[in-house]
Amino acid sequence: MDQSKIMRTFLNSSLLFLLLFSCFSSAVSSSLYSSSCQLQGQFHLNGMHKPGDVILGGVFRLHFFPAYPDLSFTSEPQQPTCFGFDVMGFKLAQTMAFAIDEINRNSNLLPNVTLGYSLYDNCIQLGIAFRAALTLVSGQEEQVTLEEKCEGTPPVLGIVGDSSSTRTIAISTVLGSYRVPLVSYFATCSCLSDRQRFPSFFRTIPSDAFQVKVNFLIQNA
Repeated sequence: MDQSKIMRTFLNSSLLFLLLFSCFSSAVSSSLYSSSCQLQGQFHLNGMHKPGDVILGGVFRLHFFPAYPDLSFTSEPQQPTCFGFDVMGFKLAQTMAFAIDEINRNSNLLPNVTLGYSLYDNCIQLGIAFRAALTLVSGQEEQVTLEEKCEGTPPVLGIVGDSSSTRTIAISTVLGSYRVPLVSYFATCSCLSDRQRFPSFFRTIPSDAFQVKVNFLIQNA
């Protein structure tokens, strides 16, 4: 076979590959960008909810540990069940619910606006806390009321949580991409002060860096 035939065969093969690739890309694009935005799945989580014009989310420690079902590797794994009631975490969740109720009772604070909440249990597990955060920002409705490319305003205005720096880092990494505010009441890692990595993270407790400085000043006073 001469050189011209080899080149022609190569070009024909390349053209066929490009044609197949373009058809495959079109098929994938049409399946990804369907006429509606739908959830790929739902998580069954422990939580309490109250409707309102504006919804605030919360992730709290209501149980101590989860029990994971046995994996058969023949069907979709079931979600874990949480055990061991945490009284302190329940008090924190009730405090947020009480504060929202008090705001709603005072017409001078937010006139013509009613606050609601969706509070979920993290069961002190990163995976469960992550599921709770994703549920808050995407909702639980099978048909999501967003645009064709799943763009729009999240169902919650912001999320209160988490109590652990490890879980907060993981959650804030994802929520920061969508600029959903995450306000932690107990995550003290100094790394969370990095506004480049965590642009939408806030907290009501000093970071470890400030606490170390205060302890140093007290010891040397």
